[in-house]
Amino acid sequence: MGIGRRKWAAFFAVAVMGATAGCAGSDGGAGADGGPSAPAPVADARRMSESLTLLKGYRSLGLKGEVRGEVPRTVDLHADRHGNCVGTYEELGATNEVVVIGDRGWVLYGDKKLESSRTFAKTYAPDQLPAVEKAIEKARGKYVEYPAHEVLQYPGLNLCDLGRAFAKLPGTVSSAEEKGNPRAKGGERTVQLTHGSGGDEVSVHVPEKAGSVPRGIDFVIGDAPALLELGDYDEPVRVKPPNRADIVSAEEVKGMNVSVE
Repeated sequence: MGIGRRKWAAFFAVAVMGATAGCAGSDGGAGADGGPSAPAPVADARRMSESLTLLKGYRSLGLKGEVRGEVPRTVDLHADRHGNCVGTYEELGATNEVVVIGDRGWVLYGDKKLESSRTFAKTYAPDQLPAVEKAIEKARGKYVEYPAHEVLQYPGLNLCDLGRAFAKLPGTVSSAEEKGNPRAKGGERTVQLTHGSGGDEVSVHVPEKAGSVPRGIDFVIGDAPALLELGDYDEPVRVKPPNRADIVSAEEVKGMNVSVE
């Protein structure tokens, strides 16, 4: 299982490019040296608003990057607005797979994750170690089944719910500024447009030359900063539940939940 090869292609680039190419570079007149001046702030705000509108309108999206919570996590997910999500998340060097379909979710914990549970119990709750080891052996190589809402509460995996993940992002902005230097990825250079400050700051990364397709977004989800690359725009999320023989219930492996007073 996994996400597979990423296309990272922008389906709306052509349509948006024609509408916004003039906004990117023609709002200003000639600069003091006779060359073209930088885009006016209003043009940056218009372009960022268009990018946010596109982002909120996608039916599905690929999200790849880092969520910098108390425990930093990297994610590589493909989610849609029908409750489907598939991909991986990594924390403390352990990579785990996740599948969400409607109201059910499954997590396949990697061996490093399972061993970290054993180490934690051995160090902080040795009296619980037998129950932890029993649960680990049940979970090893199996998909642990949870209600989807429990999976989606997990930092990083809350990105699987696109509606809630982006709910607090503004639909439009009245001001924006270009920050940092253009960056290149996959042969394309992008610029960062930023609005707000502190916990309310949000940045979108759009093609440098023209167009408003969001190639990336930096924002705060919950209390955690998220820095994400975006792709797989409107591509179907191809997901199916694990085979029944490969599933164990969360109840069967609850011994992995070590309680420390």
